Amino acid sequence: MSFLREGPVTLIARLVRAEALINEDLVLKNANRVSFEFDAIDARMSADEALETIEDKRDRSRLVVLKLLTTAEHFKYLADVGEANDGQWYQITLLPRGKKPGPFAWASSLGDAGYEENVPLVLDEIRYLFSEGENPLAPVGATVENARALAQTIAEACRFPASAIGKSGAARVLLRSLAMPSRIVVRDVGQASFSSAVDQNGKELFHLDAGWPISYNKKTASTKPSLTIQDAPVILSHWDWDHLHGYHAIAGLRGSSWIAPVQRLGPGAKLVAGNLAKNNRLLGVSSANVSAGPIRLARCKGKAGILNQTGLCIETTLQSGRTVLFMGDADYDLVRLKPAPLPDYIVATHHGAKFGGAVISPNGGHGSCVISVGKGNGYGHPSEEAIRRHRRAGWSMSFTSERNSVSRGSRYLGP
Repeated sequence: MSFLREGPVTLIARLVRAEALINEDLVLKNANRVSFEFDAIDARMSADEALETIEDKRDRSRLVVLKLLTTAEHFKYLADVGEANDGQWYQITLLPRGKKPGPFAWASSLGDAGYEENVPLVLDEIRYLFSEGENPLAPVGATVENARALAQTIAEACRFPASAIGKSGAARVLLRSLAMPSRIVVRDVGQASFSSAVDQNGKELFHLDAGWPISYNKKTASTKPSLTIQDAPVILSHWDWDHLHGYHAIAGLRGSSWIAPVQRLGPGAKLVAGNLAKNNRLLGVSSANVSAGPIRLARCKGKAGILNQTGLCIETTLQSGRTVLFMGDADYDLVRLKPAPLPDYIVATHHGAKFGGAVISPNGGHGSCVISVGKGNGYGHPSEEAIRRHRRAGWSMSFTSERNSVSRGSRYLGP
C-alpha cells in the first residue's frame, strides 16, 4: 500500500505549475479554481535519505506528484504567501479524504511505470518555505526553520545535472545525424504531448517530447504507442510531467538520448535528469539557438523560472520543404528562432489552453494545426477561445481526442 494512504502525510514540495481550470461561462473570474501542481518528496526522512532517494538509490515511491485544487485567493490565504509562483517550496500536510473539510488534493507516488495510482486526499496545512533565488530568506519560527533547512538541501540537489550543462555542441552533432522526416505524427496519448518524426515507412527518426498522462489525467490515456526504434532521440520542450512522463511509462525511452533545456527541477524530475546524465544521455541546452540537420531549436524568452515559457521551441523541416513549429506550452510570441519564416504546420501550444499574445500566422495564409489533448482532462482543455483564435489566424484544426463525431486518434502533419 502506498504511504500516501497511511494517514497524515507531510511533503516537501516544489510548485511547478499553477493553472486556472478553463470555465468560460464564469462571470467572476476570481471564482475560477486553480490546479496547483507540485513535484514533491516525503518529508519524513533525513536530508541524506532524501538525497539518496532523488539519486534513485532508495525507495523511489517516496517521490510524489501532487495536485491541489482551490482558488488563487484561498491558496494565498492558506499558505500566507503574496503570490503563488513556479519555483516556490512548501511544506504540505495531507489527510485522507473525509477526515476534515478543506481543498481537495490528489497525489501519486512514483512506481516502476511512473505516477499511476491516484490517491484522493484533503489539504490539512500548507506552509510557504522559500522561493528559489530568494536572498535573504524571511525569518521564520523554529518548527518551520527545520522544514526549510531540509527543503533547501533538497532544492540544491535538484539543480540541473552539472555534467549535462553546456552540451549545445553535442546537441548539434546529434541533430546533424538525423534524417529529414517525411511527416510528423502527433500521437494520441490522451492529456499529454508526444509527437514523432517519421520517414515514408513510418519509422521513428526522433521524438518531440515524450509525454504520457500523469495520474490525475490517467483516464484520458490511450493504448500505449508502439515504438519501433528503441534509441530514437527525444527533444524535450520543457520539464513538465505531461511532456516527459513517457520516460517512466513507455518502454524504450529511458535508453534514448534526450536534448532538453537547462531548467530548475523538482525531486522527481531530477531523478529522471540524473539517471539520463549518469548514462551520458542528457544534453542540456542553455543557449538561445541550436540548429543542425532538419531541426532548429531556440530557448523561449519567457520569464525566468517559469517552466512553460522558458523551454525549447522546435522547428522541423520535412522532406517536402515545409516546416512544423512545436512550442511545447509556450506562447507563440516567445519564439526566438532567427530568421523566423512562417510555419506550414503547428502543434498547438499547451494542449489548446488559453495563451498570451498573438497566434502565429501560417505560411501562405492557410495551414494545419493539431491539438494534442485528452477528452475529459482536469483542466478544461481545449479552450474554445483558443480554437477560435487559431482559426481566425488561418489554421485548420484537428484534435487527437474525440470531437464533433470524429474518433480519437493520432494525427499527421505533412508531407
